[in-house]
Amino acid sequence: MTAYLAVDLGTTGCRSILFDSELCQIADSYREYGLVTPRDRWVEQDAGLWWELTKETAKEAIAKSRVRPENIKGISVSSQGITLVPVDEELNPLCNAISWLDMRAQRQAEEIEKAFGQAYMYELTGKKTDAAYFLPKLLWLREERPEIYRKAWKFLMPMDFLTAKLTGSCVTDHSMASGTLLYDIKNKRWSREVLQAYDLSERSLPELRWSGERAGVLLPEAAVALGLSKNCVVAVGAQDQRCASLGAGLKKGVVTISLGTAGSICKYWDEPKIEEGGGIGWSAYVHEDSWVTEGVVSTAAASLRWLRDTMFPGESYDLMNEEAEMAAKRASRLLFYPYLEGAGCPDYYEGAEGCFYGLSLASQRGDFALAVMEGIAFQIRIILEKMKAYEDVRTVVLFGGGARSPLWCQIIADVTGMKIRVPVTPEAAGAGAAILAGIATGEFPRRDPPVLPCDKIYEPGIRQKELQKKYAWYREREYRLWR
Repeated sequence: MTAYLAVDLGTTGCRSILFDSELCQIADSYREYGLVTPRDRWVEQDAGLWWELTKETAKEAIAKSRVRPENIKGISVSSQGITLVPVDEELNPLCNAISWLDMRAQRQAEEIEKAFGQAYMYELTGKKTDAAYFLPKLLWLREERPEIYRKAWKFLMPMDFLTAKLTGSCVTDHSMASGTLLYDIKNKRWSREVLQAYDLSERSLPELRWSGERAGVLLPEAAVALGLSKNCVVAVGAQDQRCASLGAGLKKGVVTISLGTAGSICKYWDEPKIEEGGGIGWSAYVHEDSWVTEGVVSTAAASLRWLRDTMFPGESYDLMNEEAEMAAKRASRLLFYPYLEGAGCPDYYEGAEGCFYGLSLASQRGDFALAVMEGIAFQIRIILEKMKAYEDVRTVVLFGGGARSPLWCQIIADVTGMKIRVPVTPEAAGAGAAILAGIATGEFPRRDPPVLPCDKIYEPGIRQKELQKKYAWYREREYRLWR
């Protein structure tokens, strides 16, 4: 049996998954790790722990699978993006990695915006200037930790770091580079203009390659540490949401939605029409001459988890679904605005906060559960409209923890008016990494690789008309509250 090893390095955990050549999941292993928060708005991680847990989970998944190491033909990495880790020439981290959640570089972000202008930076990189991105963090490191900056040989991101540990080569893909504010989105290269403006050397950054290319030869010590054959091919991976879209089958006419802690809505483009992106972030995709717009609901399943912990302590999500269904039958009018961490794309309302609207003495806790699910669905529709998805998209592939709820899937189908397809496994990012490994070995074609099969389909149903009216009501009150 031919198999591929996918390493999915998330924000709070590392999972190694073995897939066969038909993308059936064979075995997996998972370890959680923590976030380090030394100060307010500072979020760090131990990059060395990423490598240790990659080794642990890979060996455990292989042992569970009983697949012979020589039959594991390729490995690739799907990882969180933006996070910065400076390393020396031996690939030792010089400090904790600065997470994508970290916002310490606010002043540097403001200086970048002042120097280039928000509109120009968006046109150049496909991103609005923000302290979350790689460049402001790099400038902060140079200014505030010059001793570390001077010692650094390379400035890497998580996927780059793990790939370097596997091969000794410092490479990244275009989707990871898209989260740096250093990437020229149209010319598909490191931006010479931005590098020159900040006296940065391209030599200090990883080499750009396309996802699915061979990253290099597996180092002998890495092969032993992971329990792999020295002949296992290491493929250039991708940012986790790009991997997830690949695994789910993103293409023209199909949008992918990851409904996890945050919600990520991705649309495929075959040219970077920045002016048509609605102000939503652009990224290079895993193939040359392909791009993605990604809209994010920052507190998607996180909102439902918060509600469970607050109003349903000790209860299951199944019970929440049951009570939400009862609320739907009562035609609950309660609205929820999921701005628990402020309003993100595409409207960016200043000062917006999460809130419930329309409470009455008749409101029950099931109304709150239903409102949260509908509120996230309404935000998804807002993003789809901004992306102009209704011009050419009719199908959504939905995955992640939230896709386990049939009620939530049906609500999204009714709100968007689109067919919802749910893959057989929620591990779409891992499947995408496995696809890239298969491309690197030559088993999968680059332009038309296999994708995860879907076993559930939701069509717009009997509540569609009701929810269209409720969506209009949601938008009307939203404008009154924050515009």
